[in-house]
Amino acid sequence: MFTNRSFYLLIFVALLVITACSPQTTATPVATAVPSPVQDEPVTLHFGIPDGDNVLYAPYVVEFVNQVKTLSNGKITIEPVWSAGDSTKVGYEKGVIQLVREGKLDIGLAASRAFDNDKDNITSFQALQAPFLIDNDALVVAVATSEPATKMLDNLLASGLAGLTLWPEDLRHPFSVDPAKPLLSPEDFAGLDVRTTDTGVGEMLIKALGGNPIFEASNYQGAESGLRQGVTLTGQPAATGNVTFFPKVQVLFANGKLFGSLSEEQRVILHQAAAATQSKAIAERPSEVENGAAWCADGGTIVLASNEQVSAFQTAAQLVLDSIAQDSFNAEMITAIRELKTKTASAPGAQSCGPTVTQPSPEPEEQKWEKGLLPNGVWQAELSVEDIMAVGGVLQSAARESVGVHTFTFQDGKFTWRLKGENPGSCKGTYALVGKIVRLTFIDDCAPEVDDLQWRLDDEGLLYLHLVDIKNAPFEIIKANLEAKPYQKIADP
Repeated sequence: MFTNRSFYLLIFVALLVITACSPQTTATPVATAVPSPVQDEPVTLHFGIPDGDNVLYAPYVVEFVNQVKTLSNGKITIEPVWSAGDSTKVGYEKGVIQLVREGKLDIGLAASRAFDNDKDNITSFQALQAPFLIDNDALVVAVATSEPATKMLDNLLASGLAGLTLWPEDLRHPFSVDPAKPLLSPEDFAGLDVRTTDTGVGEMLIKALGGNPIFEASNYQGAESGLRQGVTLTGQPAATGNVTFFPKVQVLFANGKLFGSLSEEQRVILHQAAAATQSKAIAERPSEVENGAAWCADGGTIVLASNEQVSAFQTAAQLVLDSIAQDSFNAEMITAIRELKTKTASAPGAQSCGPTVTQPSPEPEEQKWEKGLLPNGVWQAELSVEDIMAVGGVLQSAARESVGVHTFTFQDGKFTWRLKGENPGSCKGTYALVGKIVRLTFIDDCAPEVDDLQWRLDDEGLLYLHLVDIKNAPFEIIKANLEAKPYQKIADP
């Protein structure tokens, strides 16, 4: 039987157990705090772009800027710095990469090819440059939106950069500046100076084909370019439409340290804006068929190599492909792209075409040219597209750039040139007699162009100019500007 003492002892123990198992409270209860999202302070990021704001890809720079502003409710401002690479010694795309790596810019845009150079030596995107691997529109889009592309972007971290996205711009083909001598086989490259970008793979490829790769030059016989970019080449070039070296792919990236210092929310916003920009760029990208039609309408030529000639190109480039694949990451990416290629139906390419033939104006007889200095005066000629095209050897797009009133002022060894039109411009320099020709040496923005001219006056006092030679500028368009019409004297200097 329980005694009273035993009963009260059991009650005491029970109370101890209940107290030990019950939540502890204090005299003043404290409510549990619910964490709220951290409000990031406004931030401004500087965005380096290699070209000026009239470049083909400018709409996608604007798209990224606007997307970031919208997604962040104005808390993140992206300030574009156009032609940013010009402030560096290496310049252009490589300059942008350098500035972002050094933290002098926060975000950058550069073609994948530009990372592959002696200074930066970033091989993350070499698989995109592998010769004859990515050879049609459908495949380049598939690759750009694939897991291998994400891995390439992630691989930038080892180089101090954070990859955001990439998108295809165009496919790169061989171009001959002489339509009568198209580049249809590796043998056609033998001994030619071929303009290409200053990259490891690009240089290796041109050498493998027997050409001499040159960079930033005006005197070349061949080039590696795209149908959208061919307007930058001299003359009326001929593209080999079914020989595709590799694609040009734009890469959007950030300084790795800066990107890591941003909040998670800010990083997500930049990634979302980058994805939206990629989608817009891909959706609006013209096809090779469309690019080819536009190229032909502009006065360019497209030729097609035979199957045997295409195979010869691939064989000649095999050493370049093998060299790239020595890197284990590149080998993995090349294998992944080849797998995508087997699953992706090939898109059609550009069709062959020839330009509308124009008859060049006949060269005046040599004995009509004067032997002294150009006559002092203000001389003027108004040129139309038809005037310029009639001289021959010029694309219509290049001709349109020169439409307007051209004015030369010559006075005692000094000259100025001005163009008044939709694309105004001006230059100045000096001129001197060198043998039987007059040499114009440009300064300021037009340097280091040098034009060798002959001239004559007719019975009505009109000044005829004839371009004999030129350095550091495209011969055909300058020839057309000088020779399309005679110049009329409108005033004394």
